[in-house]
Amino acid sequence: MERQDLKEIIACLSGERSKFYYFRDRYALMLLKDYIGEQIMPISQLKQSPYANLLNKAPVKKALALAGNGMISAELLEMIWDEKPLSFVTTLSEWGDGKKHWQWNQMSRQGYHLVLQLNMANDHTQQLQRLIRPGDLHTFNWGGHPTKQDGHRGTLAWVRLDLDFETGEVMIEEIQCDWIRTVRDAVKDGDDFYGEYTKKELETYANKVLAPYAKIWQEAMLAAAIDFIRHDLGIHKIYYHSFEVGVLLKHIKYTKPPRSLYSKLPKQFGFQKTPKGPQFLMREKRVQKLQRKVNEPYWFKLPAPDVA
Repeated sequence: MERQDLKEIIACLSGERSKFYYFRDRYALMLLKDYIGEQIMPISQLKQSPYANLLNKAPVKKALALAGNGMISAELLEMIWDEKPLSFVTTLSEWGDGKKHWQWNQMSRQGYHLVLQLNMANDHTQQLQRLIRPGDLHTFNWGGHPTKQDGHRGTLAWVRLDLDFETGEVMIEEIQCDWIRTVRDAVKDGDDFYGEYTKKELETYANKVLAPYAKIWQEAMLAAAIDFIRHDLGIHKIYYHSFEVGVLLKHIKYTKPPRSLYSKLPKQFGFQKTPKGPQFLMREKRVQKLQRKVNEPYWFKLPAPDVA
C-alpha cells in the first residue's frame, strides 16, 4: 500500500487503546454475527451458508439452543460469553520501506504494510513480572519483527495487511507469533533471557500462565484482524495467501512458516479457495508470472457478510 494511506490510517485509528477479549471459538460467533447483520435469519438458511461449519462450535450451539423458534439474530449471538476471556490490547504499526528491501521484508509487492498487533493486557504482565522479573517486558519478542518495542505489554502476535481502498480489498500477508515459540525454546534448551528467574519459575510461566494463550493465539489474531478490517477499515473483500503462492510471492526461501497457518487456519474461518487474488496484486505482471510456477495456484477469500 502507499505510504500516505498508511499514515492516514494510523493517524485516524491509533487514538485510545483498543481492548479485545477472546475465548475459544469466539471467532465463530463474530463471523456469524457479521453474516446475519440486522436480519433475523432462519437457522436452516445458515446451514446452507458458507459458514455452515461454524454451527458445530460450542458457543454457537449455546446460541442455537436459545433460538426456540428456529430463528437467530446477531443480538442472540452477542449474549454468548465466557466467564474468563483472555484480555488483549490491539495497536497499529507499520512494516516496509517502500521500494527498498521489500523482497527481504517478505512482501508480495513494493510499498508498505499496515500491522495490527495483539498485545498482552495488564493481567498477563503482572504474572510475567512476578515469575520472570524481566529487565525488559518485550524480552520474548524478536528484534526486527513488527512488535511493540516499548510500553508495558508484550506483543503476543501480529498480522501484516496490504490493502487498496480503490479496489476495496485487503490481503492478509502474514500472521505470526514470536512469544510462544521463544518461551518454549527457552524451556526446552535452557536459553537465558533478560530477567531473574529459576527454571521452575520459567516452566510455571510457560505451562500455567502462557498455556491458555498458546491454545488460541492463531484464531484470536485472525479474529481480531477480520473484525478490524470490516469494522474499522470498512472493507469486506478479504484475501489470504495459500501456502505455496504465499511462499513464492513473499520470496521465502529458507525458514518457511507453519503450513497450517496458510491452510488449516483460513479453512477453519470459512475462507474459500479462489483462482485469483486481489486485483491490486493480480494486475502486476510479476505476480502473474510467478504464480504460473505453482501447479494450480489458488488463494483464499472470506465470504462477505450477507448484508454487505
